[in-house]
Amino acid sequence: MSERLSQNNNTISFEELVRLFEKLKAENKPVITLKDAVLMLLYAQKNKHIYGRILLFKEVFLLYEEILKKYREHFILENPRYEPYKYGPYSFRLADLLEQLYWAGFIEIIGKRNTRLEAFIITDKGIKEIERKFETLLPELREEITKKRQGWDQLGIDGILRYVYQKYPQYKINSKIKDKYKEIMWGGKG
Repeated sequence: MSERLSQNNNTISFEELVRLFEKLKAENKPVITLKDAVLMLLYAQKNKHIYGRILLFKEVFLLYEEILKKYREHFILENPRYEPYKYGPYSFRLADLLEQLYWAGFIEIIGKRNTRLEAFIITDKGIKEIERKFETLLPELREEITKKRQGWDQLGIDGILRYVYQKYPQYKINSKIKDKYKEIMWGGKG
């Protein structure tokens, strides 16, 4: 039976769903979903907006790649399914989820859509939803998420794109702005 469950670009086979369910039962670990990851990222600096959809997408990408994957022996991590796209790593699941979080009242989106003025912030409802789960994380994980969020915010869109394109070049192959962010050779002949 290879029936596929599909919604927009998010497709999962029935077999994948069964395997995931069996894994959850066998491991008896908490699950960190994409929803949890987004809310944790926003909760880590709950009084600060993330400006621009590109910045938010890259921060969630880095949260998965550089932080959550290091701690995955402590929980089961949902795969956001990032793929190379117009501005580097992109997750259609995340795009859909942001709309769901907004309409459910967990996040607020203000400013002009798809510009650097578009801003994302967690609401009181979102704080109530994620606070307990965030506080049950290992202290060093909570601290790392908070510190990295501060650093990524400071990089801004250009800085984070430069960083992501340099560290994860496989995600820039379909980018329409990849030539703007040439690789920098530090301390060598280049």
